[in-house]
Amino acid sequence: MKKSLKNPFSQKVGILFIASSFIVLISLTGCSTDDGINSNSCENWSEQFFAQAEAYLAAESIYSNDPTLSNCNNVKAKGLNYVEAIEGILNCVPAASLSVYNDDLRDLKAEINNTPCDN
Repeated sequence: MKKSLKNPFSQKVGILFIASSFIVLISLTGCSTDDGINSNSCENWSEQFFAQAEAYLAAESIYSNDPTLSNCNNVKAKGLNYVEAIEGILNCVPAASLSVYNDDLRDLKAEINNTPCDN
């Protein structure tokens, strides 16, 4: 009988959804010209963010199908790249929301770092 392995990254799907919602908020409000933010620094942020998000999801999918130590470490690396991509666009977040997003990113980073990769 094959042993069923629990995917340690399954909780991150909800966090990824929250972070994606964050991106929608930024695109709607974060870089308007009347909020004091330099809009040039917010151009083309989506390409970097979405590339990292896709890489993270792909790594999670690979790990789900083949839960090896190497694949687990790859998910963690891609997850931290994803967090870094979001951190790179925090200057586009309205000041009133910034502390909430920083807290969420800190929690996600801690969860990724604390996820065990022992099989």
